[in-house]
Amino acid sequence: MTMENGLKYLTDTDVKMLEKKAKRVSFSNGQALITQGSDPRGMFILRNGLVRVECSHLGRGIAVARLGPGDVIGEISFLELQGATASVVADGDVEADLVSGEDLNSLLVSMPSLATRFYRSLALVLSHRLRELTSQLPPLLVEDVPQVNRFHAPRTGLEQKIQIPPKLQTDLEDFKTAMLLVDRALKDRKLSDSEAQILVIAACSALNDSLCWHVASQSDLAPAIGAHVFRETFPLLMLSRMNDRSFAKPRGYAGDYATIEMMYENKPTGDGRLGRFIDAWYLEQKPTVAVKNRRALLGQAIQAEMNNWRKDTPMPVASLGSGPAQELFDVLRVPQKPNLHATCIDIDHEALGYVASSAEKEGLSSFFTLAQDNLVHLAQGKGHTTILPQQLMYSVGLIDYLKDQFVTLLLNWTFDRLLPGGTVILGNFDSQNRDKPYMDYILEWVLIHRTPDEMKGLFRQSKFQAARVNVTHEQSGVNLFAFCTKPL
Repeated sequence: MTMENGLKYLTDTDVKMLEKKAKRVSFSNGQALITQGSDPRGMFILRNGLVRVECSHLGRGIAVARLGPGDVIGEISFLELQGATASVVADGDVEADLVSGEDLNSLLVSMPSLATRFYRSLALVLSHRLRELTSQLPPLLVEDVPQVNRFHAPRTGLEQKIQIPPKLQTDLEDFKTAMLLVDRALKDRKLSDSEAQILVIAACSALNDSLCWHVASQSDLAPAIGAHVFRETFPLLMLSRMNDRSFAKPRGYAGDYATIEMMYENKPTGDGRLGRFIDAWYLEQKPTVAVKNRRALLGQAIQAEMNNWRKDTPMPVASLGSGPAQELFDVLRVPQKPNLHATCIDIDHEALGYVASSAEKEGLSSFFTLAQDNLVHLAQGKGHTTILPQQLMYSVGLIDYLKDQFVTLLLNWTFDRLLPGGTVILGNFDSQNRDKPYMDYILEWVLIHRTPDEMKGLFRQSKFQAARVNVTHEQSGVNLFAFCTKPL
């Protein structure tokens, strides 16, 4: 019985006393050592193998920690004499020593000095686990990365430092006037919905064109121009549900799972008489269309990989920063279910809960393993998630937030977890995205845009080195995708 990771302060004599009371138990892959809510059986001390700690959401476990030889399990139930707070499931074959609560209490009562060392050791175990949990608390997908601003950028006074171009000022007044006239006409029932939509699309498109043109033609004044347009248009544009959520960032960043799912649903809504019409315009802009397009592109890529899978075991697929994972559901929503198993990793427990709920409703839970973790931490060797070698690993909507050095670390981590001949796909906004000023200055959805050559350069800097990288775009041309196969 090793205590390197667990009951650190026990002496050799203490360990032998525990061994006399312990019963050796074995578990195969997927078996539960402990089930969430179950009465305490005692305390396990892992000898061989790995286990994952899962918290249940709608009957589906989401992995929140990984434990190995020497770790103790069931200590909270033992201390509180209450049901287990989480499930513990074997990841492969596992051996453990089980000391029943009755035998353990009897031993501790009879040997006060042992009890002192035992509880001191448990306190250290709980302290370490609290530190690990605290490190995962920030809700951001990419915590510690400078590009992600959880608070809105300062704008006050920026436009006062320059003379606002007269043409821009005229365009802003035209926008506000057009929107006011549509609002009044709707109130007086002088416009049909379709007529109102045409006018709102024209007004919003003209505004966006003006913003993009002025930022491109006077790039040195871009922040001040953006701040002025933001201030003048904010009360109108934020009537749109999509604009408002993208700007407010309730999950800490704009492209959270719920925002992406709203794009997929494509149902305009908003506040007041104008909100739904502005929302409809937003939902048809190229960046939004690109997000919708990438769902189909990924689904096709998964299916193509499945067509080449020749093994009887399920093809392992990992989605990094999975969000709602609808591309996986698209592949699975067929009468003849594919031979596939997907691991979804996301730092946002609500995103994983959404996937768990969707899988439960559609009877697809057995196709998913869900793990809550910080992918930047994983890339730096600090996360807790371990996965078996994968045939396909992909990430879209993540590396747009990451500096090059973090992307390289993530690629190295991915390389080590790909099967030979396996494929990695990374998605990124293309540097030619003409709507970047609207994202930057109106929504504060600031992303790192990259060129195809820059994407290829990231792979060359990683363990993939000279492996061939194929870069393609979805139909709108706004999102690019780099495909690379690990050499055999």
